Amino acid sequence: MKFVSIKTKLFLALVLVSVIPIVIVTYSSYQSYTDLVNQQTSLVASNTVHNTVQGIEDIFGNIERISLTIQQQSSSATAYSTVSDELKKLALTSDSYDIFIIQNKLKLIFENLLLSYDYVNGIYLFAPDGKNISYGSTAELQVGYVPFQDDWYQQTIASKGQLYIGEPGVKPYIINSEPSLVFSRALYDMKTQEFLGVFMLDCSLDIFKGLNQDAVPNMSYFVLANDDGNIIYDSTGKNTDTRLPSALIRRTEAMAGDELEFYDGDMLTVIQKLPVYHWSVIANISLSGLYEKYGISRKLIVYISLTCAVIFILLSVLLSNWITKPITRLARIMRKNKSQKFITTEIEPQRVDEIGFLYTEYNKMMKDIDTFVRESYQNKILTMDSQMKALEAQINSHFLYNTLESINSIAEIEEVDSIAVMTKSLGDMFRYSIKTDSELVLAREELQHVDNYMTIQQIRYGSKIRYVKEMEPAVLEARILKLILQPLVENAVYHGLENKKGSGLLLLRGYLEPESGRIIFEIRDDGIGIPAERLNEIQELLELQPEFMGLGHRSRQSIGIKNVHSRIALYYGSDFGLAITSEPAAGTAITLTLPSK
Repeated sequence: MKFVSIKTKLFLALVLVSVIPIVIVTYSSYQSYTDLVNQQTSLVASNTVHNTVQGIEDIFGNIERISLTIQQQSSSATAYSTVSDELKKLALTSDSYDIFIIQNKLKLIFENLLLSYDYVNGIYLFAPDGKNISYGSTAELQVGYVPFQDDWYQQTIASKGQLYIGEPGVKPYIINSEPSLVFSRALYDMKTQEFLGVFMLDCSLDIFKGLNQDAVPNMSYFVLANDDGNIIYDSTGKNTDTRLPSALIRRTEAMAGDELEFYDGDMLTVIQKLPVYHWSVIANISLSGLYEKYGISRKLIVYISLTCAVIFILLSVLLSNWITKPITRLARIMRKNKSQKFITTEIEPQRVDEIGFLYTEYNKMMKDIDTFVRESYQNKILTMDSQMKALEAQINSHFLYNTLESINSIAEIEEVDSIAVMTKSLGDMFRYSIKTDSELVLAREELQHVDNYMTIQQIRYGSKIRYVKEMEPAVLEARILKLILQPLVENAVYHGLENKKGSGLLLLRGYLEPESGRIIFEIRDDGIGIPAERLNEIQELLELQPEFMGLGHRSRQSIGIKNVHSRIALYYGSDFGLAITSEPAAGTAITLTLPSK
């Protein structure tokens, strides 16, 4: 399980206790204010559409009143002569002078209308017999124009005196026409219901300019479109004489009522129909703009919450550090005590709470352990030193017995100079064995001890044993535990090569391992090898932990491989020692691993 400090746990607990309520309150407040902004947005959009619809109805109502009253309107010069009276006269005369007089009488009426409404381009009267009277500042009829076959005229007649609204666009029957909207009405005598002609107003699209004055500036615009999806007026002035997007047309056609509201990305769209005129008002409100305008309080909520969260986190850090600092300090001291230094500590100022009690008991425990370890390890060290000396004595005595037997055998058979060589080598070996300056010697001294031993054995066995030594120069100057190579070489001679038929090879190799820097010694022979069952016993024996024994006691185990392995493990630790491999009739290899320092 991954280690998590008490400081971290306390910090997380404090953060959760303080920050989670802030998050919950912030989220709730944020959502509430967002809902409020959305409601305000919807209200702004609805008001924009309603104001636009009301403005359109006011415009159409004004046109309606103009068209209804114009036939009863009179000029000051002809107080008792109305537009209807003049139309009746126009129908009864064909004289150019009479027509001119009628036009002049109507001029004052038309001028008053043109001056009162700057969006009126022209005013036109069409008699049933094809005569017409027109008056306009920029819109004059084409010469000889007769409207009887035009769709707007037919629709006006069919409306039976109701106001007819034509399609916006350029009118081919008006000279220098620009996009405009035509309103027309069939005129009848109020008494006899006689058809007198058709009254028509040509109005520029500026008629709708004032409709967006109550909208939110730079955040909303509206579009006026007919039931076919053609745009009549766009408050931005960009989409006149074009069509609505197909998706918007489908939404408009599928409306169940007169009003529809929906969101499309960053835009809120509100559609309201004008059933009487077969038009629709479509308003678009930019949500990001409204959020920027009305969302200051929402940002303030977030900023305050973040500030509180940061303050609480800092307080959590300070509190967790203040509460756990003594415990962390004690834990750090306890980790140092893994090296068995048994460090005690003092807590300042002196505390009388649970932490103070913990420090006091810890110090007492460290002193007790230190006393126990000193007494226990002192006895074990003495025991280990005695056992190591006993191991050396076992090795020396065993070797001395075998060597003396060899000298005796040679001396009985023949008197030769080789006896002097053997005794010289034997004397050097004895002197090296009883050397007590230190347990550690230079590797070249240990190898010289092996050379002395092999000198004796080569005199004994002659050409039967060929001895080869390969050493890296760096190995020779390393300090190693003494009397660890000769027993292994002896083991190879007596158990591997002595009983082999014919000559054999003994290889002693030493080198530094590149990866770890450890010293490796290899003792290889091509002798008879070790049976598998016996090899398993030896390997199991090597895996046993070295045991301390009382003073004067000796292990009953073999003095060869196990004793060397035990000495190395006792001195260097369990990571070092030897390993053995062997194959019957092929030979044996022993690998010795030592630290380089």
